[in-house]
Amino acid sequence: MKFMKKTLSSAMLAACLLFLPVMETATASNPETGLAIAAPVSGQSAQAAAPSPETHPSATATLQEEAQYLTASQLAVKERLLAVLWVYRSAEYRGLCYQAYNLARMEVDRALAQRKQEEKTAASHHSPGDGTGNPSRPLAVILDIDETVASNVLFETYYLEHPDIKADYRAWEKWLAQGRDLLPGAKDFLKYADSRGIQIFYITGRGPQDRDVTLSFLRKTGLPLPNAAHLRMNDRSGSKMNHFSALAQRYDIVCYIGDNAGDFPIGAIRRENKIIKKTQHTPSSAVKTKQDLPLDITAMLKQDQNNARNAQVDANRKLFGTKFILLPNPMYGDWEYNLAENYRRLPPEQQIALRKAALKKIRL
Repeated sequence: MKFMKKTLSSAMLAACLLFLPVMETATASNPETGLAIAAPVSGQSAQAAAPSPETHPSATATLQEEAQYLTASQLAVKERLLAVLWVYRSAEYRGLCYQAYNLARMEVDRALAQRKQEEKTAASHHSPGDGTGNPSRPLAVILDIDETVASNVLFETYYLEHPDIKADYRAWEKWLAQGRDLLPGAKDFLKYADSRGIQIFYITGRGPQDRDVTLSFLRKTGLPLPNAAHLRMNDRSGSKMNHFSALAQRYDIVCYIGDNAGDFPIGAIRRENKIIKKTQHTPSSAVKTKQDLPLDITAMLKQDQNNARNAQVDANRKLFGTKFILLPNPMYGDWEYNLAENYRRLPPEQQIALRKAALKKIRL
């Protein structure tokens, strides 16, 4: 029975792996950066590019054998596989992107109609020489960049094949230099908003060192960018609230668009659970330093900081879908990173244990 369960589990994982066309098709390399990014063969759909068991009879057997001997590091990567796969190939993801930007366009139209009515009312009450003029401030849209405008799903597939490069900033630099993929609906909306006189501001979590390459990305993809002041980088304050406050003093904000609760002016910062180690019932032979002590995950989750983040969203529930437009991103985000301090530097075994422990258990 144990053998059957093990084989079945391996087969299921193998079946999932066979459906990730990005990892199995053509690989394009940028001659300037040398970063190879897997992509579908030109002229083929994602489905057509995927290898089939009929074409490669040994593929399934090889993957089944490999799946039986996954290390913790490999398992951590495989747990991300479905999230990346869903973003890369699902019609549902594309539909949600279009839906988000359609909602944003509706907000732009609503704001313009309201502004027109305000101007009409102001004009009717205007008397010569009173200096009233137009009291309204310019309209603006504020949005994030990564997984809101820019799609990094191909780089996430590269992470799946090269998990060790997450500690190598040079790989991210290379991707920024060559990446130019946009989310479905993003460019059409931004072009429309710009054509209607809406000011567009990009507020990104990228660091100041990425400013030049980010400006280059916005320009080469043809996105509206009147000047460099319309791009705001991470100010190392822990949130985007400083940027939000500064812009709200000068503009009437039509809507905010992003893939993270921190992309909205609700004060949602990354509150990480403090690391708590088990100090009892641990064999002394297994402990060489304090770092070797196992995590006390139960104690950590009793003080789960994610509850406060969820409460901030709940308190602003009426604004989501109107003033706040949220895009899906199951690949990464504060929803996972806040499981523990320096979560991304934890050993894969601890990351997996934290993910599973955070889920509520039920009995059937």
